[in-house]
Amino acid sequence: MNQLRDDDLREVFEAIWSVTLGLELLGPAGSTPPPTEETLCACVHLTGAWAGLVSVTLSEGLARRAAGAMFDQPASELSIAELHDAIGEIANMAGGSIKALLPGPSHLSLPSVVSGSFFGFSSPGGVVVNNVAFQVGGSQICLRVTASRESAEASVSQAG
Repeated sequence: MNQLRDDDLREVFEAIWSVTLGLELLGPAGSTPPPTEETLCACVHLTGAWAGLVSVTLSEGLARRAAGAMFDQPASELSIAELHDAIGEIANMAGGSIKALLPGPSHLSLPSVVSGSFFGFSSPGGVVVNNVAFQVGGSQICLRVTASRESAEASVSQAG
């Protein structure tokens, strides 16, 4: 399979949030997008037969809630390093599950995480093939899959 369906991404992400974190993941309706301040973005790169990246963007508040569930600690006591570790692991789990839906063989990088205020995140030369939003408790999470131009073109030519 070369094309990812949004429904496939929903299933992958729902499993991570409900099974691993015990948090209910809902559709984005009525949620607030991650603010321009206090935002975290984690990504993993895929290389091989399919090349691109998977990124997860969310507010620091939701990152604290997820990390608290992951580490079984009060969210207010977690350090930024622990937030990065948890969100990096969520991106890694999502990337690994998405990798299984794509042509192989391919390899997954270690996660990278950026946090802060008013930052931009882009993948020059990449093509966004999926951009799906979810929410937990009113806070939105964005899951984005970006393909290299070659991988995106191969998906289109094989679909048509």
